[in-house]
Amino acid sequence: MRRVCHNNPMKKWPWLIYGFFITTMAMGALLDLFSSESVLKMYYTILIGFNKFYVILLILNIISILVGLTAPLVVFLYAFDIKSSLKFWKTLFWIRIAIDLVGHHYDLLTIKSSFFQSLPYALACMGVFFIPLIPSYLAHYFYAFRKPSKIA
Repeated sequence: MRRVCHNNPMKKWPWLIYGFFITTMAMGALLDLFSSESVLKMYYTILIGFNKFYVILLILNIISILVGLTAPLVVFLYAFDIKSSLKFWKTLFWIRIAIDLVGHHYDLLTIKSSFFQSLPYALACMGVFFIPLIPSYLAHYFYAFRKPSKIA
């Protein structure tokens, strides 16, 4: 049976590079959460001042950031072919998708407003937000939905 990756070091290094890249993205989001001068924090502070409903969107964004911290972990688990509970990672895969769909209100409005600028600008914004995440979802899918190895 043929393995997807991992026994050959030449096939592992792109995932390692991407793992470090996605780690910096996740840490940047975490810093935005704790920085008093972050645009994200100012956005929610102002909106909550006008309407308490935005607390829910802030909580969803915080959950999104925390769940997003697992993206680098799963990329490294996939790159190093480390075995763990498939059920946990399968569940987390679907949670990541759901949270990413509802937990990025600020980003959604940024993309929405970019359509008023111009279509190429809007498409570029969408690319900047979505393209860097595609490999993490691929690694997560390949890792979580692999066939369990039989211990002999």
